[in-house]
Amino acid sequence: MKTGQFVQAGVLASLLALAAPGPAIAGLHIHLVFNPYLGSPPEPGIIAGGGNLQEIMQVAAEAWERVYDNPKDNWDLTIEFGWTPLRNSLYGQEDMLTQGGNPVRITHSLILFNNVPPLDDAEGYFADPTPRDNSEYQRYSLVEQIVEKKKVNYGRVFSEATGDATDRIDLLTIATHEIGHALGLDLGYDGIRTRVDSGILVVPTSPPKYRGLPINFNIFNQHIPDNNATCLMSSSRPGERKLISVVDALVVSRISLLDRPNLKDPTKGPQEQGQGPE
Repeated sequence: MKTGQFVQAGVLASLLALAAPGPAIAGLHIHLVFNPYLGSPPEPGIIAGGGNLQEIMQVAAEAWERVYDNPKDNWDLTIEFGWTPLRNSLYGQEDMLTQGGNPVRITHSLILFNNVPPLDDAEGYFADPTPRDNSEYQRYSLVEQIVEKKKVNYGRVFSEATGDATDRIDLLTIATHEIGHALGLDLGYDGIRTRVDSGILVVPTSPPKYRGLPINFNIFNQHIPDNNATCLMSSSRPGERKLISVVDALVVSRISLLDRPNLKDPTKGPQEQGQGPE
């Protein structure tokens, strides 16, 4: 859905100029453009932690860039983002603006963060002042599901939140989730309509370990159905932080034709998980 909340053409052009792509580099490169004209941040009672949306978006973008760092894939994606009221009771919303290239991928997207979020089951947002660590969460869990007799990672989840993160929706999780939509999980994108079998299954072709594995997918809301809500591209819960799981990476890879994603657990060093992609 298009929100219609765009700035005047001249102002938008100047903002985009700040994020104009440089020389082509190997892998995914996300250019972020913060748009302060979309709206104001939430009231202090609705957001806690003291973190900065721009830094949080940068950390989220870097997480996806690490997954898709293969030299065979060159993809420049510009994402404009900012705060604004959303009427649909979501924490965030992504809208594709343009697509192009060969293969065709999303090239420009808009991500809006709700500055009047629903507070039915949460006290508001947690804006992490140190988003490059996960020190506010005491527990880290790896969640697996069996798909056709094969173990597949469906969740990398931090829980047991402390301090300002307690009972709040993690803004870093929302940012990473919405960037996931901008990477191809958008109904306006040509690739999603041609690479989701019957609107309910994504079947990866790479890497070989997961080739042909059927992954449930809901093309209508562009989410991965997950009864336990552990994968990033499902729903968010208060007091939790979700990283990009293997299944999240596989779905985006197939839909946007990315080769051999880096599926390593970002919380572990090479000695703990071996060298190279999973």
